Amino acid sequence: MIGERIAEKMPVLTQGQKAIARFLLDNPRDSAFMTASQLGERTGVSESTVIRFASLLGFDGYPEMRSAVRDLLIERFSTLERLRDYDRTQEGNYIHRAIEEDIRTLSEAQAQVDIAGIEELGRRIVGSEQVMVAGQRSSRALAFYLFYYLSWLFPNVHLLEPETSIEKVTNASSKGLVIGISFPRYTSWTLEILRYSYQAGIPTASITNDFSSPLATWSDVVLTVPWKPLSFIDSFTAPMSVVNCLILASAKQLGDAVPERLEKLEEVWSRNRAYVNQVKESDS
Repeated sequence: MIGERIAEKMPVLTQGQKAIARFLLDNPRDSAFMTASQLGERTGVSESTVIRFASLLGFDGYPEMRSAVRDLLIERFSTLERLRDYDRTQEGNYIHRAIEEDIRTLSEAQAQVDIAGIEELGRRIVGSEQVMVAGQRSSRALAFYLFYYLSWLFPNVHLLEPETSIEKVTNASSKGLVIGISFPRYTSWTLEILRYSYQAGIPTASITNDFSSPLATWSDVVLTVPWKPLSFIDSFTAPMSVVNCLILASAKQLGDAVPERLEKLEEVWSRNRAYVNQVKESDS
């Protein structure tokens, strides 16, 4: 995040650069839409100083730094503010725009994917006596998806519910695992479940957008995924892709037991006509 980059470089910044840094952090709503020239004018430095400052922070140029400021700001936006911001700053067909932004976020996820982290969490899932998945509001879609596919492979997987989550976690052993999923604006319930589990000595993991996420504090393993909203919508294209990778990593760790378990499920699905193209042998 841009705040972390500024904090790291603060000791070596010149007075002019410090003025830029303070303005960015104190006035993200204004600076997120300024040109380099406008930002220089507001902070009393030249346009070239602003551009050099962006490079010093590790950005490819001023537009990338401004995008980082906007991402910081959007994390704090309400849904209404996100909608207004999206309508104000975007041009072109909104459908093409939405797909293009999801593609960009997926490309970032591919470039930054933590293969070792995904495989480590896969090992922990396989080695746990009980796996509990927590996610609320829009992140519940991700939590349910992960729970659904893990339940194909493992006998003791639970999707935590607010009404019974404390009881389930309290009764879990130290060989269990709680996985929390949440993105800005982070849900209080998911954070509290992770905190309670961590303090109770139960292994924890989180899938979230950044190591500065509040979930990371209470997680033994953290999987970070690039996240960016589309207008007022929490777009989970990249997080869903990483969840898919985690399911595959868990199956790979399980090894030869996977075909056997899937075969049993196929028999049950066929017997109960779970899918419209499944016909009992006696019907043919």
